[in-house]
Amino acid sequence: MSKADQLLSKLPPPTLLPSFVTDALNEPRPAQSNPVLNATDVTSQNFHTPMFSPVITSKNEENVELPASPSNEAVADKAVKSEQSSSKADLFNWMKGSSSSIFSMVAEKAKNSVDAVLTTLDPQMKDTLNPNTFDNTDIVVASEKEIVVSAVREGFQKVFGKAVVRGLEAPDQPFAAQLVGFSAASKATRYCIDSVRLHVVKGPVVSFERFIVEPIESKWYEFGLMKLNDMQRNIDLEVYTQSVPVPAAIVGLISDDTPKDYEHISTGFSIPVAHFMASNLKVHPSEWQEVMTGVSQRSSLLAASVSLAMAYKIALE
Repeated sequence: MSKADQLLSKLPPPTLLPSFVTDALNEPRPAQSNPVLNATDVTSQNFHTPMFSPVITSKNEENVELPASPSNEAVADKAVKSEQSSSKADLFNWMKGSSSSIFSMVAEKAKNSVDAVLTTLDPQMKDTLNPNTFDNTDIVVASEKEIVVSAVREGFQKVFGKAVVRGLEAPDQPFAAQLVGFSAASKATRYCIDSVRLHVVKGPVVSFERFIVEPIESKWYEFGLMKLNDMQRNIDLEVYTQSVPVPAAIVGLISDDTPKDYEHISTGFSIPVAHFMASNLKVHPSEWQEVMTGVSQRSSLLAASVSLAMAYKIALE
């Protein structure tokens, strides 16, 4: 027998294995620690009633105690309300200021529109709508011709913005019907101003006369002299209109038709140039200048009036 066989023969026989299944079946069940309660047991036990505090209280509740110090939500609500009130106030103030300015602009535009309509229908309304700017005095024109008075009025209103201009008829002057030369024109305008001064003591007086002159032999031109005199301020001003060429033949006819014993022959001729020019050109006597130069008599008068008003404004300063 080998040594291995001798060792194996000395081992004891195997023991039986335990049966866990049988032990589990035969083991007694422990008592339940948390048995299910019956309905009768539930009623017999004492339970604490839970306390419920609603967030929104009933309207009928009275004497609700408020906390001593305001919460963060209350402070935030007050800040929001104050900001909203300030923004509303700013908005209303802006609307109030803007509405007043808008209404004033609309009213001013409406007034200007009405004034424009009235002055277009009746140019004399400008003096009523626009107050005087010459210390409660007005400008008097020594003529009742509308073309002269309206031109002076428009010229002074362009320079001063507001001006009252009226025409006053001057008496018959001891001068020729057609003035010849600068000296004769200056004397005639001065005579008209002095005649108006008998009725108008204060304020500026404007006079206008047309005349012809021969600066070069056989070259005749017609000019207009506009003179202003302000006796209180010791202001004397003169301006001339645009020159208009006059044919030498027309001047020759006027000279031939003037009687040799004409009482005012020293200052000119007895027949105006406009009479012959209008007859030859087949136009109205006030339109022959426009036919010859392309500039109407009204335009030349207006330009001279603006120049005279500007010179007067500078003299006042």
